[in-house]
Amino acid sequence: MRNRNHLYVTNQGPSVKTLTHAKIDPHGWGDTTIKARRYAWYVVILLLATQMVSYIDRFLPGLLIQWIKEDLQLTDFQVGLLMGPAFGLFYVFVGVPIGWLADRYSRRAILSIGITLWCSMTVLAGFAKSFLPLFGTRMGVGLGEAAVNPCAVSLISDYFPRARRARALSVFMAGTFIGAGSAYLFIGPLVQYIGTLPPLHVPGFGDLAAWQMSFLFVGLPGFILAGLMFTIREPQRQDQVLRGLSTTEQGKASLGDAMRFILQRWRAFGTLFIGSAAVVTMGSLTFWNVALFGRTWGWEISEVGVTTGILFFIGGPLGTVLGIWLTNRWIAARRKDATLRALWTGIAIAMPGFALYPLMPTPELAVFMQFFAFTGQAMAAAAGPATLTLIAPGQIKSQATSIYYLFIGVFGQLIGPPPVGLLTDLLGDPGKLRYAMTIEAVTAGGIALVLVALGMRHYRRCVDEVEELMTPGEARGGAHG
Repeated sequence: MRNRNHLYVTNQGPSVKTLTHAKIDPHGWGDTTIKARRYAWYVVILLLATQMVSYIDRFLPGLLIQWIKEDLQLTDFQVGLLMGPAFGLFYVFVGVPIGWLADRYSRRAILSIGITLWCSMTVLAGFAKSFLPLFGTRMGVGLGEAAVNPCAVSLISDYFPRARRARALSVFMAGTFIGAGSAYLFIGPLVQYIGTLPPLHVPGFGDLAAWQMSFLFVGLPGFILAGLMFTIREPQRQDQVLRGLSTTEQGKASLGDAMRFILQRWRAFGTLFIGSAAVVTMGSLTFWNVALFGRTWGWEISEVGVTTGILFFIGGPLGTVLGIWLTNRWIAARRKDATLRALWTGIAIAMPGFALYPLMPTPELAVFMQFFAFTGQAMAAAAGPATLTLIAPGQIKSQATSIYYLFIGVFGQLIGPPPVGLLTDLLGDPGKLRYAMTIEAVTAGGIALVLVALGMRHYRRCVDEVEELMTPGEARGGAHG
């Protein structure tokens, strides 16, 4: 079967259908000039902005949690449910079908729909008057944001060759820290200011409290991004394998094919999944920052917001740059596990920081230790998607990404925040929140450091195997980046 940019020759073997892929032009633009490279980076920056906005909406409840808790009379366990499972239930489980769609249909359209949905749910959260409606809107936010990573990672992978993909994906992943930093640094003071305003009266509804107005004001601007998604051109899919993966004549693989590919290489994928899950689990501790600094040292929301925001802005980019630098050095040394090594190193830096900052005797020392936590977390988080794309062929890249985020989301979003709240309730003293946070950080980080180190060799084998399955040109890399 022939189309404008690719020549496909399919042969039906005894058990699988294999695909021969002759690449004519890697992106269908007619050139691989500086203009094409600049456009690829435009796409990265637009996706970076999307990631930033998604994390602002994701972190917003953590800034409002004391007001929400008092207004709705919630327990710490209910607070943990709002900050974890409420968002994570849809975020982790609908990611797989969204990944299936993204491997077949327009990724920019899926992104636009997702952005519209999560912004609408953020606005609707401003009209919640009890726990269950608020829980429902946070589930809607998770449903919309589930589209971001499978589509974005797949798009960036198709715009950049394998050898240069880590840099572009690391820039995209920096949006998690820039977005979280913006939430604390800019939205925190905004929330504090909104708290000084009189209630906003909405005809037919009544008065909106400060936390409800905050959801409303933060949710509305994100709709602009939904329209900007249609400025992205859909690139041709890269990293198509020659053999070993069942496909249709159009080069599409089913979810079953994707699952079989991953399960047959469970040691390599499992090593990455466990390491990244630990990073997300430790990172979820920051949802408790406003409560921790308020209960332990008497800080106001604005103080926590500005300080945490500055840490995100400094530690996030620093960790990302450090990760890129180390990865490039290991790539130059021909290390097949360069990105996975960067992930392990990030965990080794982050775990002591996350474990110790809640226990510090002063807030200043807590902030100092948090700097190491955020730097290591950024380094590890940026390495995760780049590590995945080197072992996930093009036919299943979006689905593999969504499965990856399903696994790490279960631990980071569903399991991360609630145990801290539950353990705090069991200890019978809200002031002991700090000990619950430390226990979770030590447990998640310690397990990951051991298992990722043991799994390095399996990952290297998998990279070699996937490169052998690919067309020779693609295994060496694309045309630009």
